[in-house]
Amino acid sequence: MQNSRAVRVGIIGTGWAERVQIPMFRLGGLTVQAICSGNPDNAQRAAQNLNIPEVYPDWQAMLASDTVNLVSIVTPPHLHREIAVAALQAGKHVICEKPTALNVAEAEAMLAGAQAAPGQLAIIDHELRFHPTRLHLRRLLKEGYLGSVLLVNISVLNGNRLNPDLPWSWWSDAEKGGGMLGAVGSHMIDQCRWLVGRIDILSAQRQTGHFYRKDGTTSLQRQVTADDHAQIMLRFANGAQGSITVSGLTPGEARSEVMIIGTQGALRLDSQNQLWGAQGQDFHKGNWQLIESEPLAEVLPAEAKLNPFAVGSYYLAKALAQALPQGEYVLPDAASFYDGLAVQRAIDAARQSHLEKSWIRL
Repeated sequence: MQNSRAVRVGIIGTGWAERVQIPMFRLGGLTVQAICSGNPDNAQRAAQNLNIPEVYPDWQAMLASDTVNLVSIVTPPHLHREIAVAALQAGKHVICEKPTALNVAEAEAMLAGAQAAPGQLAIIDHELRFHPTRLHLRRLLKEGYLGSVLLVNISVLNGNRLNPDLPWSWWSDAEKGGGMLGAVGSHMIDQCRWLVGRIDILSAQRQTGHFYRKDGTTSLQRQVTADDHAQIMLRFANGAQGSITVSGLTPGEARSEVMIIGTQGALRLDSQNQLWGAQGQDFHKGNWQLIESEPLAEVLPAEAKLNPFAVGSYYLAKALAQALPQGEYVLPDAASFYDGLAVQRAIDAARQSHLEKSWIRL
């Protein structure tokens, strides 16, 4: 007999879910009940490898099941709107991967679906909001550690898209929502909004490294229409300025940094997710001091602790496992579908800016 208070998750899609989300959700206290995929063989393999009780032929069949009460949509972005709206109409709680959708119109439809189901959770999987070190960074900002924010610079750099032999996939297809701007830039735009506030105006450039890649199935050359690198300049409503660089065209080890500079100090999050700060004379001289944050949960595997998205997924799962059985359908730190729409507006504006070579007001 099933526990009526258990949070039973149905996963739609494999890939990221299989590698990271399912293990972290389980560690966080969620029950992974079912899985389906656009490729049924992938769903069967994942279910067997990860001991998932139920496999459905498609997402429609999963939504009709009463054994699942939370759906995690881990599909290419062009499927998000249809599945999210249908899941909410079916009475399921929803976690949707980023970017929210293909465009603003689809994101607006998703928000309308969430507003029509106020008794259900509807969030975008911006799991970095739940990482303890990033929460600590946000608290310090709110407490005035650095005075008034002046500058925000965020970079996420790797060489994943440099290899010309990397096969064509939906990641290469703008019509399916592929590209670095959506996949990684959406997270960083959300981090900017979450940490600093509303974005007022932006300008962006995008770049594709290899304009053709071989289809992994047919070996035919297919055109790449999505970006492999994006840079965004930002101005916030509070007057702060910022920049975001997300790149799959940067050789060497993957690295990332969040740097926030204010009138009285600065904070920096490095590639190891260590938090550094500088105030007073240290600030003026550029001397950084390590700021101790909450130790990560011992239950997390060592390799997972190095992946901020895995850490965030674990703490998101913990929050869901505590809140949903109590009838709490709003997580204060989570990205709502409204937040998802705001990020989508910025992504669409970045694409428009690239085409028009202009600044776009949001």
